[in-house]
Amino acid sequence: MEPETNTAPIWVLLGAKHGDNQQLLAIAEALNLPFRTIALQFNRLARQAPVLLGASRLSWHSDVPLEAPWPRALLAAGRKSVPAARWIRQQSGGRTRLIHVNRPWAPLAWFDLIVSTPQYALPERPNVLANLLPFARVPKDAMPHAALPIESAALPRPWTGVLVGGKSRPFVLNDNGAADLAKTVSALVRKTGGSAWILGSPRTPSAAMQIVEQDLTVPSHVVRWGQGENLYGAVLDLVDSFVVTSDSASMLTDALLTGRPVTRFELPLEPDLKWRIASAWRAAALHSPGSMIARSFEAAVNIGLLSSVRDLGRLHRALNEAGLFSPDGQPRELAESERRRTLDRIARVIEGA
Repeated sequence: MEPETNTAPIWVLLGAKHGDNQQLLAIAEALNLPFRTIALQFNRLARQAPVLLGASRLSWHSDVPLEAPWPRALLAAGRKSVPAARWIRQQSGGRTRLIHVNRPWAPLAWFDLIVSTPQYALPERPNVLANLLPFARVPKDAMPHAALPIESAALPRPWTGVLVGGKSRPFVLNDNGAADLAKTVSALVRKTGGSAWILGSPRTPSAAMQIVEQDLTVPSHVVRWGQGENLYGAVLDLVDSFVVTSDSASMLTDALLTGRPVTRFELPLEPDLKWRIASAWRAAALHSPGSMIARSFEAAVNIGLLSSVRDLGRLHRALNEAGLFSPDGQPRELAESERRRTLDRIARVIEGA
């Protein structure tokens, strides 16, 4: 439920990342409390570490006025939203509770609760809730979705839904990756029969989608992001199996929660220097716990000068170990258990506001 006034007890800060926004909205809706969404815009200063920007408005702005009454709790995700969240709490006299999703790229002690998943490898803290799956809408909470276009009737069943991501450090969807994806999907569909629905996402390169469309050798329907109605919900509901690129935890979760077969497609890796250094530092810290290297790494994470390294391989391994890719896996049961635990923790944080 979302009122039109600014008296809602929950504020949700929306940024540029579609997956983060969807997770925040899923949590806000599940809390069953009135909430207000605030879209943030960022400038170049937002690239700086939150520890340098402080509780300021230097790196962000909103097209709507932000004023009292201030919220009891605030939901946000990502690095860029941290100064805005801290500024709002400052205006509230410190009463607004900060609930952050994924990783804050900032001192963990700044937040009342951080809801995270394996790929971020956050250290154990009393205010860190580590789940296996990102928070997602369950089927009964699913939003109404567009119907598939009329030409879908011509596509033979079974349908394979292909959810395509893009560049997300250290993954890229380059020309070779796009060609390999088309080859993999074509081989899979030839084996199972039927046809494929190919859906792009906000970070899918147009050139990559063109290569996928050109190289597919099976019946298919390709939908680029932003062209026509959003068919994501319809495809989740109606296809018989999935192929999901390895860069997106949220799309992988959505596919698993359908209970239908999911194949993960590994995108090419192109780690930049920053990712390599941070990964090597963390690996050395894990190899020698208690050492000076380990203490320095933990100190850098604690004060916000270094984010935890996003390693989706950790998530994929955890999902495999939990048996969620197997036919008898129980992703919905796990998601519901984590959902209840997350909402309970958030409710306790809000009640303490």
